[in-house]
Amino acid sequence: MYLTPKFHIEGTDQLERLSRSSADLWNQICTWYWRTVDRQNHWLSKTATRRWHCKGHGRLPSQTAQEVAEQFYQAVGSWHDNDRRGNPPKRCDKEYNVLRWTYQGVTLRDDGVLRLSTKRGEDSILIDWPVDEEPRTVEIGKSSGGFVVRAQYDTEPVDRTTGDKIAGIDLGEKHLAAVFTGQDAFTINGGELRALRHYQNSLKAKLDAKIDRKERGSSRWTKLVQTKNKQLDHIDNKITDLLHKLSRKVVEMLLERRVSAIGIGDVRGIRDRIDYGSQMNQRLHQWAYGEFARMIEYKAKLAGITVERVDEAYTSQECPQCGHRKKPSGREYACSECGFRGHRDVVGAANIRRRYVAKRKYVGNDNSSRLPGVMASPSGVRFHPHLSCSSRSERKTNRQFA
Repeated sequence: MYLTPKFHIEGTDQLERLSRSSADLWNQICTWYWRTVDRQNHWLSKTATRRWHCKGHGRLPSQTAQEVAEQFYQAVGSWHDNDRRGNPPKRCDKEYNVLRWTYQGVTLRDDGVLRLSTKRGEDSILIDWPVDEEPRTVEIGKSSGGFVVRAQYDTEPVDRTTGDKIAGIDLGEKHLAAVFTGQDAFTINGGELRALRHYQNSLKAKLDAKIDRKERGSSRWTKLVQTKNKQLDHIDNKITDLLHKLSRKVVEMLLERRVSAIGIGDVRGIRDRIDYGSQMNQRLHQWAYGEFARMIEYKAKLAGITVERVDEAYTSQECPQCGHRKKPSGREYACSECGFRGHRDVVGAANIRRRYVAKRKYVGNDNSSRLPGVMASPSGVRFHPHLSCSSRSERKTNRQFA
């Protein structure tokens, strides 16, 4: 598997010039691609586009220029895969565009510095690299405070598991994750993420209202747009930091409980099936379940934990003791048939775990096929800026009881 570190670097005149050249090439490809479609009803192939627009580019290295065409055709392919719904990639007069190098143009020197190839006669781009492994691809994109580097490199998982327990994870909006291991349960509170999303939406609405009152292209309009992008980028970074810390905490708590396999509820496609009103729809459409699940998945695999997605349909409505289905109205699930009671999200996690066990025909330490009549309240983890991401840290983790 591979990891993608992300870090910021200061801007240079060379990066500014290359990023602008990449944007010019993107706009040129867009213009001629759609002009050919409109006038000749012909869809240009990637090979033809690279031959006409990328080969022998005046400013960009050959491979970097070809990667611009690759970005464009990936966007076109995504539009086709989505049955041509939404807007296709069009000429948008980009000022900056992402620069991408493949492994042929990347060299890791002995002093831990990456050397990125450029045109003959120009100085190579040098970047301090914090990892011993040479990356497969490197991307450099413009940000409000300079440039952002993203680089992928291969890594091997290290098995840190010490037991054979199985856990089920139910993803949610109020609780980002509810985890049931067969013996105990815990939840990850999503209040901080909801607060950040609420602030992000209100800030965007406030700045958009100010921007709309200014003349487009004026100095005041430009400053407001820059301010908006900078502040929204700052919030996005805080959200990413939150998700990384909480997903790391989930994996560490699973390792503490001797878990070696987990089933994660698969909620992909839920946005296409929901309609709970404008405000609730907005919250659900901004629900970071995909990113959070991905973070848990790759961090768990790095620790040697087996991960599999499990269909989560009706898991929060099905009684884990008798199988009766009932849609709960609050945070507590109460079965009207057998009298079972428990936290609704943990009930979902327990059913996801049971489906995973049945699917894998698991034979091992699984003595919890039937749960007691009353499920114990789960412990809860809240986010705070200095949340410990390691179970071996001496810092205390704030807890609450759901």
